[in-house]
Amino acid sequence: MDTSERTVEQYLMSLSIGRVEYEPDGNVPPDFLVDSRIAVEVRRLNQNEELDGGYRGLEVTAKPLDAIVTKILGESGPPPGPNSWFVLYTAWRPLPPWKSIEAMLRSAVHEFREQLDNPPAEMRLARGLRLRFLPASERHETLLVLGGSTDHDSGGFVVAELIRNLRFCIPEKDEKIAKYRHKYPEWWLAFEDRIGYGALDESDVSALRRELAVSHQFQRVLLVNPLAAHRAIEIHRSA
Repeated sequence: MDTSERTVEQYLMSLSIGRVEYEPDGNVPPDFLVDSRIAVEVRRLNQNEELDGGYRGLEVTAKPLDAIVTKILGESGPPPGPNSWFVLYTAWRPLPPWKSIEAMLRSAVHEFREQLDNPPAEMRLARGLRLRFLPASERHETLLVLGGSTDHDSGGFVVAELIRNLRFCIPEKDEKIAKYRHKYPEWWLAFEDRIGYGALDESDVSALRRELAVSHQFQRVLLVNPLAAHRAIEIHRSA
């Protein structure tokens, strides 16, 4: 089970509508079965770049930076209190050299730990790198845990990016379930939302529902918040 599936599993269990089974039919759709009747497919919703004949997640080209941030946050040590903190970073290009980034991150981790009585909401480490800190709802092995990232060069407002990427991802999943659709009476599509992180107001959700306009077979489409897995935004529901 990958991290996106774990997030969605927590959400489904929080609904308390029946037993949640992982891969009830093996390594084929659906990813989960709820109450023996609701088939749920899962996907991470990320930003993508269009390629000839397809698309690729932007995080594929951002792996070196992600690895460095994960490594340094892993050095933050155990939390002194009952909670850890999620770190979300935003990157702009050109970035400083990798060694410089490592040094700046270590300094930021030390500074954050020293200010736990009044922790900063964010830190700008360089012209091309900013950190945001959000309290976690539980204690993790380390004080600081990577919660997500934004590639500022990808551009676009959150709702526009959600719409653009959902238009890739919903048809992909719709095609994947086609030959299994007859097995269960109801199908949901649950995204681990690594673009909006649940930060949408009512007007954003209305715009998303209005502008998405993608044909598919799912009765419900949900954006699950990876930082608070019991929360989700419903962007589609059919009768």
